Amino acid sequence: MFISKISNNPTKQVHTCTDLGITFSNNLSWDKQIEDIRNRSFRKLGMIIRYCKPMQDIDTILTLYRALVRSTMEYGSVLWIPKTKKDIKSIEDVQARFVRFLFQKMNGFYPKYPQNIGYRTMLEHLPIQLIETRFKESQIKLLQNALLNKIDSQYITSKIGFKIPNPKLRRDNKTLFYVPGNRHESFLKSPIVSAMKYYNDLPDKPDLFYHDIFSLPEEYSDEDE
Repeated sequence: MFISKISNNPTKQVHTCTDLGITFSNNLSWDKQIEDIRNRSFRKLGMIIRYCKPMQDIDTILTLYRALVRSTMEYGSVLWIPKTKKDIKSIEDVQARFVRFLFQKMNGFYPKYPQNIGYRTMLEHLPIQLIETRFKESQIKLLQNALLNKIDSQYITSKIGFKIPNPKLRRDNKTLFYVPGNRHESFLKSPIVSAMKYYNDLPDKPDLFYHDIFSLPEEYSDEDE
């Protein structure tokens, strides 16, 4: 095995490195980052649940959750946004645990007894969005900020491509952005490319040049697990 050296000193091989709170892996996978986010979020949630057991002020509990737990789950999410149902569920499970705790506070019984109440059903009665929905909104917000020059990065804007319709073909009003095909999977998962692909797939597209960020239609999200 080849060993790199600097000034005749062997360099240490590492599989991950952390920069600004984001864990990068040598195989270009976000598995370690997602695991770290999940674990950190569960630890903070556990602290909130312990300290809030005697508390009855729902607004205060929600504020603590948003400030300490949800902010942790969403930090840098445009980079590492989960792509598989398994990874999405692993992050969503953190919020589901909090929602069950909050439901018990508000209704006096745990939602799994005497009857099982689904996570999405509980969300319908709370001022809380799916984490998956918030992740997707952050992707669209990234695109919007880049297009409106709110992000000062020539590199990011250079990666945004618009699909120019062929006048000889039927106009395709559904595809705004050009997403290159036949590229490596890691390229297609990059933040801007992933955001363009997601926007193209939206059934109801917001006007990125005029509208502020919006609430995505819930029917576009996956069904209850």
